[in-house]
Amino acid sequence: MAIKIISPPITEPITLDEAKQHLRIDGNDDDILIMSLIKQAREWCEAYQNRKYATQTLELVLDCFPKIGYIEFTSCSPVQSVESIKYYDVEGQEYIFDSSNYLIDTDSFISRIVLKHNCYFPSIPLQKVNGVRIRFIAGYENIPEMIKYAMIIQMKLLYDDYRPDEKTKLEETRNVLLSMNRVIPI
Repeated sequence: MAIKIISPPITEPITLDEAKQHLRIDGNDDDILIMSLIKQAREWCEAYQNRKYATQTLELVLDCFPKIGYIEFTSCSPVQSVESIKYYDVEGQEYIFDSSNYLIDTDSFISRIVLKHNCYFPSIPLQKVNGVRIRFIAGYENIPEMIKYAMIIQMKLLYDDYRPDEKTKLEETRNVLLSMNRVIPI
């Protein structure tokens, strides 16, 4: 299983002005650095939680369809929508799995594609690797405040120097905030 970024986020969950306010920065000298810190903080927190924050287009690549009647997005929830499910036979011929065969569960903690009643994933032999490609839009429509605050703490850790005990307290606070909605793959 792999996740490919098709279209990265256009906007970040934290604006440049918000970041500068929390970092107590006046002026524009460090704007490029701060924009980089915002992105780094988002990516670090997303990786820690196994979630996606900012709206982006991704592709989940699987070798085959699962034996069970659903596909979970364990490292890229929440999913807003699914654009397409494509699969490739042993000759490399592309097929599209019709959206009338499945539902998109966007309400569960881990988003998933669930087969409708009396529907099944295709059973044709697929190419050995990367036989299934699911293109989808992921990210929060309204990011929770505790995640934004965890990102701010991560930005502060990247930007400022702290004594070891202060740094440890900030890291613990960030981790507690992110642990509340963390997806831990099994």
